[in-house]
Amino acid sequence: MRSELAPQAPGFNPALDKGGLMSPSGGLLWHLRALRYRRHWRPFCAAIAQWLATWPHGREHLLLLGPSAGWCLPTEFLATFSTIHAVDLDPLAPWVFNRLHGAGLRRAGVRVRWQRADIFGSLVALLATFPGHAVLFGNLLGQHRLYCTDVAAAEVDLQWLTQQLEGRVWASFHDRLSVDWAPNRAAPERVCTPRSLSSEQLARHFGSAGVWTDHLTAEVIAGDVECHYLPWPLMPRRLHVVEAAWHADAASVP
Repeated sequence: MRSELAPQAPGFNPALDKGGLMSPSGGLLWHLRALRYRRHWRPFCAAIAQWLATWPHGREHLLLLGPSAGWCLPTEFLATFSTIHAVDLDPLAPWVFNRLHGAGLRRAGVRVRWQRADIFGSLVALLATFPGHAVLFGNLLGQHRLYCTDVAAAEVDLQWLTQQLEGRVWASFHDRLSVDWAPNRAAPERVCTPRSLSSEQLARHFGSAGVWTDHLTAEVIAGDVECHYLPWPLMPRRLHVVEAAWHADAASVP
């Protein structure tokens, strides 16, 4: 087994617009892929729903960052909030999100507002504008390496982002590693640990004869925070390992 940092993620094309219809992690291509493979994503989506149900955020309002259309998010979780302010560069995100979750959220009386913006460029302003909101990054942070060709700069960006969240109630699920995977090979078992694992530890646990792509998110979750590692067969021949963890206000934890 080899574990190393690939110079760029499979399918990377620097000519693609980060916020455009042909973006590698949003836009038309992403939604078509999600529509095609969503049946194969059901175990992963169920695991995300189970994890979110354990988050004692104690908040009425949600700041939802980079969810695209929320293909992997459970409507039941979203319906526990009275308002959701969603932020994404994907121009199709509001329409597809409404198709996926709109009916359930309207029945629950949830108000959803959308803002098209780059998370890294607007995070400070967003946190100041919505100081009482729980914050959820919807499988966003592991995509930053798709658009930042400087690996060191991408890691600095992610470290800066988590520093801005000090004292906030927030959660994130994001890609840690990805690898080519035999289509007839069963996905590995999920694992829960009392603190974040290194990329090398994850590669050993999940196992592969291929070269792992590191999504540069090893420092997003720091300290003694419970982490869930979930296998996500993004496509029949591509497996992602997603890290999920939450930070709750101590006053809201039973």
